[in-house]
Amino acid sequence: MSRIASLAWKEVIQLKRDRVSMAMIVMLPLVQLLLFGFAIDTDVRHVRTIVYDQDHSPPSRRFVLHLQATTYSDAVGSVASYHEIDRAFRRGDADAALVIPPKFSEHIRAGQKAPVQVIVNGTDPQIVGSVLSATEGLAQSVNQRLEVYRTNARGQRPTIGSVQIEPLIKYNPDRRSAVFIVPGLIGVILTMTMTMFTAMAIARERERGTLEALIVSPARPFEIVVGKILPYVVVGYLQMAMILIVGRWVFDVPIRGSLVLLFALAGAFIVGNLAVGLLFSTVARTQQQAMQMSIFFLLPNILLSGFMFPFSAMPTAVQWLAQGLPLTHFVRIVRRILLQEATFPEVQAELHWMLGIVFGLILITLARFKKKLL
Repeated sequence: MSRIASLAWKEVIQLKRDRVSMAMIVMLPLVQLLLFGFAIDTDVRHVRTIVYDQDHSPPSRRFVLHLQATTYSDAVGSVASYHEIDRAFRRGDADAALVIPPKFSEHIRAGQKAPVQVIVNGTDPQIVGSVLSATEGLAQSVNQRLEVYRTNARGQRPTIGSVQIEPLIKYNPDRRSAVFIVPGLIGVILTMTMTMFTAMAIARERERGTLEALIVSPARPFEIVVGKILPYVVVGYLQMAMILIVGRWVFDVPIRGSLVLLFALAGAFIVGNLAVGLLFSTVARTQQQAMQMSIFFLLPNILLSGFMFPFSAMPTAVQWLAQGLPLTHFVRIVRRILLQEATFPEVQAELHWMLGIVFGLILITLARFKKKLL
């Protein structure tokens, strides 16, 4: 027992001397608990909704106001055609649309059924469930008010007009989870492998003592960085192609948009994650530390990027934090291109975000890597 206690005490001393591991032991659970405890919420509210009001009557406007009062939907604008609804979905400006047909108020006054169409972006099943549940509940509430009003007005129970919800789920009408998960997995897997492989590759050079050979070689820091990440760019594209093939033939995930556009935009994302891996390598002294940092970086990406949980359900402060993650924007790009057949102008805003983040990461990484080499 004394030998075991001595060995255990020796391990504790070594752990105390390893500042990076000590920081990970304390910060990893603390940051994740606070961040995810506040951020993760499966109760989706404030879904961005656009309104296509063809009636333009007081009852139609009141119906929109009642829907906003539920806090499940926020009216973010109005459109004048179904084409504009599709374009808003592809650009990411809205997740749902409320279509009020002509003569909506006339049907209500005449005691007839007044249909209201609710169109939902089916690429996120949780949003679909929230929007449909909110609109169905609102329709029942409105119908109850109409019944009370007519009974009091006529002193009898006449034929009651009612609001009838007609749902339409676009891009994923069967609400299959594979259609939602598999495109996002492209970004998640690339984030994990690109970051971890690059960080561990440099740490492995340091552990084996071969990093000093690179330092004294004629190669400049920029050339060393490019040479280290270039093979992994090819690996990233191969992984991406493999996921697309398996997703299409095994899980029947549709590929509606341009693969050329998707692969072109993926280059910036791959380089960005390789830059993160190199940045970790300037801090980590061992491969174990590099792996810990990669996992620490991966978890916020999975939980905050909209890959698993609806982005709109997160608090505003967390949403701004998530905007700083490359995966947040790449997941949107992948889903819009593959599922919604989005074109370059419709994903351009996400690309600008991603390029800004990647450019900043590359500058920081080059500065730290150059400092380490010099």
